[in-house]
Amino acid sequence: MNIFHTTFLAIVLGTFFSVAGFGQGETQPVDRSSLVGVRLPAGAERVNEASVPAEINNALEQVVTEGGGKVRRGDTEVLLWTGSDLKKAGSKAIVSRLTGALAAEGWQYEVSGTANGITFFTLLKDGANRRAVFGLHGEADGTLLFALTELHSANSAQPASSSTISTNGGTVSDYSFTTPSGWSRSDSAAKITLTSKDGEKSVTFLPLVDSSGSLDREAERLLWQVYKGHGPWSGNGFTPDYGVFERGRTAQGLEYYRAYRYAKRLSDDDPFPQSRFDANILLVKLGSKVAVIVGRSPFQSDYANDSAGSAIDLILYDLKFKSVNQAYDLKSEMLGSWSAASSSVAIAYTFNANGTFNKGGAISFRTRHDDTRDKVTTSSYGMSDKYSLAGNTITQSYMSTGEVSKFKVRVYETKYDKDPWQAKMGFLSVANPDGGTIVFRKSE
Repeated sequence: MNIFHTTFLAIVLGTFFSVAGFGQGETQPVDRSSLVGVRLPAGAERVNEASVPAEINNALEQVVTEGGGKVRRGDTEVLLWTGSDLKKAGSKAIVSRLTGALAAEGWQYEVSGTANGITFFTLLKDGANRRAVFGLHGEADGTLLFALTELHSANSAQPASSSTISTNGGTVSDYSFTTPSGWSRSDSAAKITLTSKDGEKSVTFLPLVDSSGSLDREAERLLWQVYKGHGPWSGNGFTPDYGVFERGRTAQGLEYYRAYRYAKRLSDDDPFPQSRFDANILLVKLGSKVAVIVGRSPFQSDYANDSAGSAIDLILYDLKFKSVNQAYDLKSEMLGSWSAASSSVAIAYTFNANGTFNKGGAISFRTRHDDTRDKVTTSSYGMSDKYSLAGNTITQSYMSTGEVSKFKVRVYETKYDKDPWQAKMGFLSVANPDGGTIVFRKSE
């Protein structure tokens, strides 16, 4: 593969020196690479997947084209150092520390060439799961940028994760949760399996694995490792990266990430394959480890009340880990106004920091947000009552009636495909958990 093809170089050089600055919210501080799994020099930031310039993706995609059909592209990661962190350490020192960390983890770093201040390199790692990564790095306008993309043989299956899931090693004894109504539970030392009453859906709790740092990337890798021989289904208007995604914190304040994807057997080439099914994965971060929970349902049934996705939603209200003992400030997440809207009228809550809340009808004002979404501003009215929190259980006391209500609460964010994240709050009745959840949206 000739990485110095004239067209490829022109794309890279024209792009690299035009992306030195990223806006607020387009990057996030990280201390470990999610792609190659090594600790990063201080000050590293990862460019969010949605914020990676199309030109960089196109440039890295050109590597695949140069492969003449022999390779395909895997995951991509773009890292940068800027500001005082870069000035203090210097780009040469950062590159030296990073390449040293790679060598310590068994990666072979080899420079393929340089041009106009950009260094092109390859990373190879031997072992049971041999891996190859192509990358480039360079400094411009006070920013040191690394762009990495994994390469796979065109004939290979979906890439295996750098973490290994095995039901033959590790235990699942740390999990604690309530089995949803209508599901049966089967335990072994290495996995817990929930099965729906009709036997068509399942939720499986697997042993913890090593974390590479990025839950969203890890979710994609681990999903196709668990469902070996399967991959994303695209067709009928859906793209291979289509999905519904969720992120938040558990009842113990642990970071989690959840993805819902359409799946099929890789060998099934039918445009509407019979092997299609709904795949769910939930990852929960426990220090340097990640808990892995996967669900499976018949195709396009994930939103049914008895689907694996619905079961995972209920489980998240009380999922805990016996080894964890930490406080979670859920109250700060709940403050503000929330509404469950239908057209222009809604029921709304406004939670105040002093332990009072307002509940009542609400008027929802809609204005155009963009071409596909309206911006909703909710104004609530109603009497001021009191609430208290114990863990993730809220007790609401209504002064006028003496009524007391208890709900388990979740505050989280969801997004459909590539849409923006939306803040949501879920209520599950303590007295009637089989009655379903109430989902509120945060007022803007």
